[in-house]
Amino acid sequence: MNYHALRIGALFLLTVLSYGFYNAYLPITDPVESNYVLSAITMLKHNSWISPMIYDQVWYDKPPLTYWALMITYKLFGISDFTSRIPNTLAAGASVAFMYHLVYRIKGSIHLAVTSAVLLFSALQFWYISHAVITDGFLFFFSIAVFGYSYLAFTNNDKSSMVKAYCAAALSVVTKGPIGILLPGLILLLFVCMRWITLRENPNYSITKDVKLLFNPLGILLFILLASPWYIAMYSIHGEQFVSGFLGLHNVDRALVSEHPKFNVWYYYLIIVPLALLPWTPAVIYRLKSINWKDNFDLLGIIWFLTIVLFYSLVATKYITYTLPAIIPCIIWGAETIINLLNKNNKTFKYIVTIPFGIYCTIFMIAIFRTPELSPVPLIVTGLVMGLLLNVTRHFVKSNLHLTIYLITPVILLYTAVTITVPPILLNQSGLQFKPYIESTSQNTYIYGTYYTSILYYTKTTPTQVFVHTTDDPRWTEGKALMPTITKDEFYQIVPNESSAIIIVPNKYSKNFIESPIYTIVKEIGKTQSTRIYKVN
Repeated sequence: MNYHALRIGALFLLTVLSYGFYNAYLPITDPVESNYVLSAITMLKHNSWISPMIYDQVWYDKPPLTYWALMITYKLFGISDFTSRIPNTLAAGASVAFMYHLVYRIKGSIHLAVTSAVLLFSALQFWYISHAVITDGFLFFFSIAVFGYSYLAFTNNDKSSMVKAYCAAALSVVTKGPIGILLPGLILLLFVCMRWITLRENPNYSITKDVKLLFNPLGILLFILLASPWYIAMYSIHGEQFVSGFLGLHNVDRALVSEHPKFNVWYYYLIIVPLALLPWTPAVIYRLKSINWKDNFDLLGIIWFLTIVLFYSLVATKYITYTLPAIIPCIIWGAETIINLLNKNNKTFKYIVTIPFGIYCTIFMIAIFRTPELSPVPLIVTGLVMGLLLNVTRHFVKSNLHLTIYLITPVILLYTAVTITVPPILLNQSGLQFKPYIESTSQNTYIYGTYYTSILYYTKTTPTQVFVHTTDDPRWTEGKALMPTITKDEFYQIVPNESSAIIIVPNKYSKNFIESPIYTIVKEIGKTQSTRIYKVN
């Protein structure tokens, strides 16, 4: 029996089932998830498999791979909240299983490979991103392949592994854009340079071999064949608009001009990355003190991590998802710490693993109790079941299997409980909350000051954004928000003549709206945690 394949299948299935649990009750949120969902639906409507579209217009926000995954899913299973999350759930399962496979090939240890997969499965940022309808889940999967196969290529002088790394980079480019090859390329160039610095006195080392391996002709050819067709097709169809819209605005300008200036601070990722690795951050830090610059894995890992974090720290636009691929070597380092401490029966283990995990659970519990619309019952029940299962595990399992169960059981239970409790929070960021107030598709609906793309997804009504003001650069308003938009002055002239029009006012714009001339001709018909809903008399 092929136990390696069985473990891959088991890890994939475990992740898909646990991550897919309750997805049907997680509403599509604004502004990010709804853009991807609505784009895929619009592309299906127009049978447009090449040009990304939204609001019946072509837009150049992202390459098509994520849209394709959604379109295929919708074709097979229909359009719903649950099916919208299927592609990223499958990508999460593939990432966890692939982490096991590559770590096993790199390190040759089943226990380390399984533990690395479990740590990835349970890392906070991976859990969050794998539940979201965004591109980063697919990018992370391809990034694992680039990292793992690149390491195997240089360590074993394996040309076929480098070819696989190039193919993974090509799919990254079709997922996220040119950054899918530029960043890994920079990392591997630095890796080759550092290998030369650390190994140049070794008679068995040859930089010529490294350079030939890096610039593998077959790998480059396959990269071009996989990555270029969509770009060539888009340029042939849209010409300069594609160049300025996709490569210009959504790549170069995004790097140079912040979409959200308040987040453009140098320490942004110094906060995000430690949080991303929870609850295993202490285990990773513990391992960093023994980094060996002459060890290929440590060298590639530290260059990979630092380059990604430093690069995105210099980029003007910052999102919490950007540095997710940086955690790949960190997950493996954390697993090494746990395995080593456990094998040595080191008392440090309880401080490195048990205490941080306890704090992690406590934080979730406090958050639940401090958020009135959430129920603490799932987490309370989870805590009791976790304690019982860990007691049983500790007394009856006396092998490294105990470690796997010890780590994964509470995580599955914890995240299951959290998943059950988050829908009310997501509802406040979704157009679903307005569905009871939008009576018909012919009813004009205005959103004062912001936009909820998911209103169209949930109600088939296309809302109009009333542009109030923003601290963001105006090019982002013009280039990203393709929802129908009018100015405040236009709004003040049009709305008095539109009886029964619905106006949705986010709380942060409530004072501005109350002071406007429109306030005297509307009545409040409802409110949510984040907005008030008005109807024109």
